[in-house]
Amino acid sequence: MFPIKVLDEVDSVLIAAGFKKEVRSVVKPGKEFSVTYEGPSLERSRIEEMLKPVVEQNQIGFSVEVEDSVRFP
Repeated sequence: MFPIKVLDEVDSVLIAAGFKKEVRSVVKPGKEFSVTYEGPSLERSRIEEMLKPVVEQNQIGFSVEVEDSVRFP
């Protein structure tokens, strides 16, 4: 089972970096989750580096996808 508290730790790290969580959804119950954040433009490698301590401490796999978006009023 995936330790849900790890998602909260990831949230804390990204919120401290200026991100805002938009959506958290279950992909595979207890094993795989998808979380979408809105935030500053950062390189994928920088985000991965910020999350590395949480990932290593909890021995979990994760992937980061970065995309640009434009919002209209």
